[in-house]
Amino acid sequence: MANFVDPAPNIPVDAVQFISLLNLSPIVATLRRFYIEPYKIRHPPQAFLRLLCLQKLKRYKFLTELYRELDDQTTRLLGFKYKPSYKTLWHWLNKRVGPNGLQTIHTEIMKTINQTLDSQGIQMGKVVCTDATHIAAQSSDGEAAYNGHYKKKCYLLHHLICAVTGLTLNWVVTPGNVDEGQFMVPLLAKTLADGFRPELLALDNGYAHYFNYEIPNLLGIKLLIGFRRKNKFSWRGKPKTLKLRFRKMVKAGKLTLHKLAELGMDVDVEKNKLEDVVYALAIAGEHEYAGAYFRNQSLSWFRRERQCWLSFYVPPRSVIEGTHGHQKDWLDLDGLVEKGLRKAGVHAALCLLCEAAVALVRVQNGCVKSLTSQAYIR
Repeated sequence: MANFVDPAPNIPVDAVQFISLLNLSPIVATLRRFYIEPYKIRHPPQAFLRLLCLQKLKRYKFLTELYRELDDQTTRLLGFKYKPSYKTLWHWLNKRVGPNGLQTIHTEIMKTINQTLDSQGIQMGKVVCTDATHIAAQSSDGEAAYNGHYKKKCYLLHHLICAVTGLTLNWVVTPGNVDEGQFMVPLLAKTLADGFRPELLALDNGYAHYFNYEIPNLLGIKLLIGFRRKNKFSWRGKPKTLKLRFRKMVKAGKLTLHKLAELGMDVDVEKNKLEDVVYALAIAGEHEYAGAYFRNQSLSWFRRERQCWLSFYVPPRSVIEGTHGHQKDWLDLDGLVEKGLRKAGVHAALCLLCEAAVALVRVQNGCVKSLTSQAYIR
C-alpha cells in the first residue's frame, strides 16, 4: 500500500495506523464461519480482529482499557462503521470465537504469510524448534500449577516456531506442572497438517523421549535433541539388540511373512538393512527400540563431529530463546491478569495472533525481514 511505512528508530509508526493496514481479505471466509447466520453480521469481523491486535500492540491488560480509548477516528480506521458496544466486543472474543477460534484464525494467517513468502523465494517452517515458556499466574489461581524449574505458580506455553522468521506455528497452553515432552508430536502433526514441511527440528533435553526421537526421523525430519553432560549410548538402539528384537517379533507373529513381504524385507534379519529393521520394529510397535536407535545415531554424530552438530542445533535454539524474550517484552505474554486455564489460553492466543498480524502487514507490503519486530510501533 502507498501509505505503508516500515517502523524504524527514526520513523516510529502509530499502532492504529499500522494495524489498520492489515488486509484480512484472504481469511474472510474463515472469519464468517464463526457466525451461524453470516448475512446478519452487524460489524465486520475483520475490524474486531484488528481491534484485538491493537490491544496487544498498546499493551493494554484489560479489554476495558482498550474500549475506553476508542474514538471515532480509531473506530473507522479499524474498519467499523460505528463504535460497537463493549458487550458485543466481549461476546465476539469470549463466546463467538474463544481460544480455539483464535488459534484457527492464527493458522489461516500463517498460511497466508507462508504463501506470500513462498512467492518471494522464502520457505517458512523448514527449520523449526519446540520449547515451553512460563506465563506467570496469580497465587490464588486454582487452575495454575507450581513449576519447579521456574519456581513459581504458572501456566506453560508449549509452542513450535519457525527458526527463520521467529513466528509461532502452533501452540498449546497447560498448567505449569505438565511435562513438555508429550507435546512435541501433536504440535509437529498439526504443523504438518497446516501444510508446513519441516526439514530440521531442534529441541532441548526436556524432549529426550524415545517417541520424540522416533516420529520425526521416521518422517524424514532431521532431529537434534540436546544431550546432558554424561551421555551414554542406549543398549536398546545397538545393532545386535535390534536384530535380536526383530527375531523375537517374527517369532511372536507381530512381523508376519506377509507383512515383511509388503515391506520388501526378508525373514532372515541378516539379509536386511539395519534401517529397514528399525522401521519394521516401529511398525511392530517396538517404539522404544526404534527411538533408541535414532538417539544413538544422533549421539554418534555429536561425538564424532561436535562442532558440525552444534552448528545445526544452536541457531534455532537461540531463535526460540529470543522469541520468548520478545513475546514477553513486547506482547506482554507474561502479563496474565485473569484466572483460569481458558483465560490463559485466550491471553496467549491474542499475543501470538497479534505477532502474526504484524508479520502479515509487513509481508503484504513487501517486507521480509524483522517480521515480529514491534519496537517502533507505538
